[in-house]
Amino acid sequence: MTKINISEDKIKFINLHKSFFNDLNNTSCEISDNKVTIFENSSENADPASVELEIKNDGLFSIYYWDGYSLADSYQTEDYNSAMKQYKKFAKKLAKNLRRY
Repeated sequence: MTKINISEDKIKFINLHKSFFNDLNNTSCEISDNKVTIFENSSENADPASVELEIKNDGLFSIYYWDGYSLADSYQTEDYNSAMKQYKKFAKKLAKNLRRY
């Protein structure tokens, strides 16, 4: 198994954030070695809407979509490319929902 470090793909995640959320001023993207999160940074909501991609210790990639109230959807895979595809889908869904409100 190849060791994958999310921060090595930092440019991909920054560009994804810019392309889906460029017209939404209240979002942020945080990137670390094992986790990337795009979230709504609102002082009004204690539990903001977000999408997360995290590498677990057992080599699984976990993707979570939080709708601002609870965990709305999750996905787990061992394949990084599948994880990236699902992360993009959840990010697009988050952007669409944030534009509604």
